Amino acid sequence: MRLSCLRASGPFAARRAFAARCAFAGVALATFAALAGCSSSGGPARAGADGAAGSGGPGDDGPGLPEADAGAGTDARADSGAPPDVPFERPDAAYVPVPGTCGFAAPAFCEDFEAGPAAVVSRSGELDPARWSVARGQPYNSASFDDAIRVGPALIGACRAELSNTRVLPDHDVLVCDPTPAIPTRHALATAAEQNYGLATYRIRQPFDFAGRTGTIKLDMDLTNNGLGGWPALIIAQDPSPAPSFDWQERGSGPRNGVEIEFGTGWCNTPHTLETIIYTFNDYLQTSFIPSFDCAIPHATTSPDTLNHVEVYLTQTHLEVWVSDTSLDGVTFPNLHMLWAGDVALPFSRGYVSLALRNHATMKYWLGSAATVRFDNVGFDGPAVTGAREYSAPDSLTSYQGLPGCTMGGADCRWEGDVIPAAPDDAGRVMCAQTSCTYDGQGRNVGYLVPTATETTAPAVMGFAGVVKGAAKRARVALAGIYPWFEWNGTLKPVSAIVLRMRWNGGTWRERALTDIEANAFTDFNPDLGGAGAGAGLLNQIIDVDLADLRDGDNVLELQSDGTWTGTYRVMVTGLDLILED
Repeated sequence: MRLSCLRASGPFAARRAFAARCAFAGVALATFAALAGCSSSGGPARAGADGAAGSGGPGDDGPGLPEADAGAGTDARADSGAPPDVPFERPDAAYVPVPGTCGFAAPAFCEDFEAGPAAVVSRSGELDPARWSVARGQPYNSASFDDAIRVGPALIGACRAELSNTRVLPDHDVLVCDPTPAIPTRHALATAAEQNYGLATYRIRQPFDFAGRTGTIKLDMDLTNNGLGGWPALIIAQDPSPAPSFDWQERGSGPRNGVEIEFGTGWCNTPHTLETIIYTFNDYLQTSFIPSFDCAIPHATTSPDTLNHVEVYLTQTHLEVWVSDTSLDGVTFPNLHMLWAGDVALPFSRGYVSLALRNHATMKYWLGSAATVRFDNVGFDGPAVTGAREYSAPDSLTSYQGLPGCTMGGADCRWEGDVIPAAPDDAGRVMCAQTSCTYDGQGRNVGYLVPTATETTAPAVMGFAGVVKGAAKRARVALAGIYPWFEWNGTLKPVSAIVLRMRWNGGTWRERALTDIEANAFTDFNPDLGGAGAGAGLLNQIIDVDLADLRDGDNVLELQSDGTWTGTYRVMVTGLDLILED
């Protein structure tokens, strides 16, 4: 059924009215109390180019961001002052997937994957690199140049006749698959084999503009989730953040400003169900909205390798998340539920939409070689924003040898990724642990280890191919960086002591220290955990580039670091994009 919930015009009035009318067994009351000033969980928390882009329902009815840092660059429009009070509108239109529309009469962006795999596999895998930027990462510090964000093989199920039930490695870990019995059209299949808080993100290069209106995002996605294994997420961020995550338990930074919708928790201790977790970010400071275990909370059902339909409605002052139950045919999506609703105060009205796949620790918890997700019909409404071009640096894709394995009492060492589905129970996990060995197989590094300026090692080098400067008035590079900020031999310096040195095309070295705003991401938002949440993990950064340093055609970026004090533990980077704006 649908609750009749008053949406008053002012944000505080709306809070009071909505909480009073839609208090899902007390959960909404707690949520809106948090929005009024209390924290519901946590508190303030914490590319050769392979792609270029131009410009960039009925059912059961069922957070807060202050203003942007005026000094931080953004590809999106930053709005000064309080967000405008725009009437919130949610159309009650039934969703039917129609090729090329993604549920909209005139979408600003729609991807239904019917064009098939990209002609050339790039950092974006088989997705169209002109439309998608894919990044892979995990938050850990490395002391070895042979170890820069390791990604092992992932086992996939059905995809295409020549590509099913096999192992894949980056960049062949994002695929366009043929129809299945439950999904009647081509669709994407993505994996995240980055273990221990790893993630893969799929950012849409076309900006999402919701200025002065209710913006709508729609997609079909397999929302199967396991909090110890993997789950999908949806992020709306002011900046083109490569790897937005959250602090505890994933130990990563969010976007500078934005909201994350995590499809990562089940309902009432019941398998194949879903609730949502919401994280909001203001200058990297994290606020968490975690659902309670009250079994009266609305929820959706899920099923592996089938799709749920998701609709997100967003103004600068309000957010709603609607999710259907799982569809058995990929055409009919029953029982659209409102799983989350609340007021927000977004300091932007144009940003970027990313899908993400988390891998908490699928192999550690004996759940499989990787997290996987299928998605289709991804779109949003609004004007199509033009006037920007993007270029992606490739993943490093250096090989490493040796994967976790076990003999299981036999003579040969077997890869754990093959053992888990063959012996999925706890007895299999124990036997594997007791007969561990190193399997002779390969993985890939996707990141770049950045040497210090005092080392004799050559700088990290990456290329951006086919750059067109045109009438660009601004250039920036987006990256996710891992910075070794921890105590070492009794020394712990301010975050701002760490400097990233950048040189384009053999020109002048430019120095960029971590800023006070970025230092917010290093906050321990869960101090009760004894320091487990300290550090930024993957810090999502947007750094200005002097246009004079760039040239038409291929560009080369060199990176060094300075100011670190942690011995051979160095900076690492991943997911670099160069963005030019006219």
